[in-house]
Amino acid sequence: MSLANKETQKLSPKELREVLKTARGDGEIDLLIKNVKILDLVNGEVVESSIAISGKTIAGIGKEYDDQPAKRIYDAQGATAVPGFIDGHLHVESSMMHPFEFERLTLPLGTTTAICDPHEITNVMGDRGFSWFLRCSELMDQNLFVQVSSCIPALPGFETNGGQFDIIDMKKYKEHPRVLGLAEMMNFPGVINGVEGVLEKVEEFAELNLDGHSPMLRGKQLNAYIAAGIQNCHETIFADEAKEKLQKGMGLIIREGSVAKNLKTLAPVVNEFNSCQCLLCTDDRNPYEIFNEGHINYMIKKMINELGTPAHIAYRLSSFSAAKHFGLKKLGLIAPGKQADIVLVGKLEDVDVKEVFKKGELVSELDLPSKVMDKLNKSEPPKENTIKRSFLAPTDFNYDLSAGTYNVMEIVKDEIITNHLKVKYDGEEFAEDDISYITVIERYGQKRKPSLGLVKGMGLTRGAIASSVAHDSHNIVVIGKTPQDIATAANEIIENAGGFCVVDKGRVTASLSLPIAGLLSLESAETINEGIIQLKEACKEIEVAVNEPFIQMAFLALPVIPTLKITDMGLVDVTKFEFIDLKCED
Repeated sequence: MSLANKETQKLSPKELREVLKTARGDGEIDLLIKNVKILDLVNGEVVESSIAISGKTIAGIGKEYDDQPAKRIYDAQGATAVPGFIDGHLHVESSMMHPFEFERLTLPLGTTTAICDPHEITNVMGDRGFSWFLRCSELMDQNLFVQVSSCIPALPGFETNGGQFDIIDMKKYKEHPRVLGLAEMMNFPGVINGVEGVLEKVEEFAELNLDGHSPMLRGKQLNAYIAAGIQNCHETIFADEAKEKLQKGMGLIIREGSVAKNLKTLAPVVNEFNSCQCLLCTDDRNPYEIFNEGHINYMIKKMINELGTPAHIAYRLSSFSAAKHFGLKKLGLIAPGKQADIVLVGKLEDVDVKEVFKKGELVSELDLPSKVMDKLNKSEPPKENTIKRSFLAPTDFNYDLSAGTYNVMEIVKDEIITNHLKVKYDGEEFAEDDISYITVIERYGQKRKPSLGLVKGMGLTRGAIASSVAHDSHNIVVIGKTPQDIATAANEIIENAGGFCVVDKGRVTASLSLPIAGLLSLESAETINEGIIQLKEACKEIEVAVNEPFIQMAFLALPVIPTLKITDMGLVDVTKFEFIDLKCED
């Protein structure tokens, strides 16, 4: 087992001979990019140059190739060439797009490589969902690497999920050319305490990459987690936390998703010295933000223009550092022998993408839109209904609150952590405002009663919002003001086989169906975006306060992110990994 045999890592003997022939000046260049500047991510300089490409590989760089015969010459018109962008960690499912639609939207933005963990669909469908993602990756022009999901479910014994994916399933994918290693090991307590089944997974993938997940982990516990071989973390929240992780050898993956926005806090930590150990990721980013802001290109632009990061460092994090971190030796630089994944930008600080080359081909000529449905059909997507729950009645959500003190989750702006509040209730109203009901409804046929909780910070003054996207087990989650509206919203999700909806005054005012595993749409990114816009408008009508309510709500069900969360089994104190009652003990 070795990274050397993974996708993009090797050339065939025939390909290598052609590259060498071109590089030394004996052969005809397949594609010559002239009148181009190259951003040197090693020396931090911009140099006037040309790029000679043989097949899918950069054979050489330099003006000396200008006089060599070429089958095709591309005039870059003074644009600057930077390496293709690498998203170091994401869940494609969180985009609500299937992989081919994700590719169509993000590859032209310069994201030539994405390293994904399909644990969302794997939690719902097990091996059937995971293997579909691998089939998709084999049909894509974009480099999609699929890490082997490590925590199905995220926290065993604390939630109900739909799919099994244990060590036996995991082992059979180690040698797949598009698998670079183990996906985020969210069960950090299991790693730290040497739990046998957890360590078995870590040890099984020890020769590959071991991705981490350790929000706010510090001191001796962090030492133990890293000592087990975990290489990185994308859940870092505070600047001093980031510095400690870097000091101890951990790769810092800086995230800017649709809800968890850590760039502003963590980018200032990056400097010339430690940038080789830092990289970028989106984790969870929806089509609305990709349409209106961008993908990795947006993160680079924000770092340079808003956070004062030098351009060469921002671009280094988006490519060279990421490639080195994951052992992708033929990606991340514009240099001889590297794969010709190239982005042309007009101005470095604007990140205004003029053209993208993927394996030496112009992405604008790949005709991605026309190939989406053919690729999707060839991938044999799993389309069965995964919502196995009967319709619910208002009586299923009987809170029946009496006077006392209650455990309440408080939403934290631009974060997926929550605060754990203890709020008094006098029998008629709470001592704090903006408190709503929240429920998580098991959807996999176990007929478990809905779990009941309270949440502060969503802002809605009436109605309800509901979703089948509830990380990571993806039961149905609803936030509302009355049992009647909560039941109406939940039943809309059940009827649509998954998705999002908004209820106002007893009726559904906006709805978006996600028929694949209750997570993904079969529609175009444009159609999904329009659906999101309608949902946002409906949320405004009921005075929802957060920018991305459905994504924010989805993380309220994830019991591996501090501090108080709710699953289909009840309220979870994530600091102690214990269930607690809704009402505090007197």
